[in-house]
Amino acid sequence: MSKSQITNERREKNKEKKRRKRFFIYFFGGILAFVFILGLTISPALGSSSNSSKISGGGVNLEGPVETDKEDKRKEVGIGEPHDGYSISPPTSGAYWYDLERPVPGVGVTSPAPWGKYETQLPNEILVANLLHGGIGLHYDCTRIDQEATSIKEGGEICDQLREQLSDLMPTNQFQFLMTPYSAFDEYPIMITGWRHHLKLMEFDEEKITEFINAYQDRAPLSSFRGN
Repeated sequence: MSKSQITNERREKNKEKKRRKRFFIYFFGGILAFVFILGLTISPALGSSSNSSKISGGGVNLEGPVETDKEDKRKEVGIGEPHDGYSISPPTSGAYWYDLERPVPGVGVTSPAPWGKYETQLPNEILVANLLHGGIGLHYDCTRIDQEATSIKEGGEICDQLREQLSDLMPTNQFQFLMTPYSAFDEYPIMITGWRHHLKLMEFDEEKITEFINAYQDRAPLSSFRGN
């Protein structure tokens, strides 16, 4: 075989290698592009079908089982500082206190308050601070449901049963739950709150309360997990 023939054969082999290389590049590039486009098409559809709650505004759920409350102006205020009132009781948004170092004078807890159960009604400014961090408020007024009630937190067997039922809804670590007596000056003995949402009941309804908790727990501007 002459030198020119050898050169031509090598040239043809190099051309064949280049053609194969281009083929694999275009082939696998096309597959990747197809997968990418397919993912863009499918993801929104899956998201809309699997998520029935509209999540926007820093993780706030604007849908769910109850209507969204009017948003009172969210503003951190000094303890004791005058501010605008709340449009609903217990409040689900609005002015709040923030001091994790010093307990609020006359109250004995910080703001937000440590999660858990309390035997006294907490100030609205503390309750709002806890809701702002994704909390759920479980509130009750024994005077509205128990003829033997001596106060909003104490009564007879009916009051004790209600307190126990609400307590059973809280997780063991009580994270993101506040349970307190509360007088809303209306006829409802049970008041469940989340950020910009509330549920008032004349009698205990575990199904409705659980549905509320699942929809609005950790759905707030300063939520810890789900919201942000």
